[in-house]
Amino acid sequence: MNRRCRKTALAVHGDVVKRLATCLLLVSSCDPQADKAYLGEPLVSFSGQVVSNGGLPQLEAAMLWQRGAPPSNDDQDLATRAPVQAGFPATFTMHLYHPPPAAARKTLAPGEVVWARANAAAVPYGIAASQITGPVPTAGAVPAAGAPDGGAAAGSADGGSAGGSDGGTPAPSPPAYGNYGIDPHHWIVYLDGDVPPGSLTEWWLGAALAKGFHLLRVTAVDPKCITADQTGACVADLARRGVTDDGTARGFCTAQYRLSVAPDDEMLVLQLGTVTLGPPAETCP
Repeated sequence: MNRRCRKTALAVHGDVVKRLATCLLLVSSCDPQADKAYLGEPLVSFSGQVVSNGGLPQLEAAMLWQRGAPPSNDDQDLATRAPVQAGFPATFTMHLYHPPPAAARKTLAPGEVVWARANAAAVPYGIAASQITGPVPTAGAVPAAGAPDGGAAAGSADGGSAGGSDGGTPAPSPPAYGNYGIDPHHWIVYLDGDVPPGSLTEWWLGAALAKGFHLLRVTAVDPKCITADQTGACVADLARRGVTDDGTARGFCTAQYRLSVAPDDEMLVLQLGTVTLGPPAETCP
């Protein structure tokens, strides 16, 4: 190669190196982990839709960790929320980035696997996290006089505001309570370990599930439909699973709900105006 060709080759090579360095700089600056808003990979995601008898107001879907005993939903923490996309049906996808808080973690009995339970709910768009804490209001409900209005302890990890009767700034009045609703037929359950076969937790869940998050179906049961023979067989089964107290066993056996594992492709369905477990069948099976 003559001197002129060598100079041309060097010039081209230098230009390529500069362009490559510029591209690498741009790529690194767009790395999502460099973005302070990047939350990392979600632990689990759930999709669903919202149904209503009328037009849909502007909503968000939320996952609410329940601190009370099942099947209650009157003491809860906001886990995550996501916008509801307009359409027919209106849809959403929620991503959970944090494990359940300590207040939501429970066991059915000493030595059983630790679990936590969450409801999926529709909440008014933009509502403060402190206003979601507590029971999901019924349509037309009005906060009772002297009711907690969202103190600092009600704040949540998603950055929702707090304040109120504990000395902070009172939270603004919530939007119309008719914008609330839950999925009465599903719970999201987190298990802190694998559920052993033959355990009380296996009986409760309907399966010996692995550690992690699971979508479960919730079926309402009328205790009056449970026969004495069915109760007796259930009590004997729970005795083999370590529940030796007759009263405790009968409490489990006559609970107003039963759980089962939902199919992998099943979606959440939020029903506006529905805030409790659905009613049992009108007639006993």
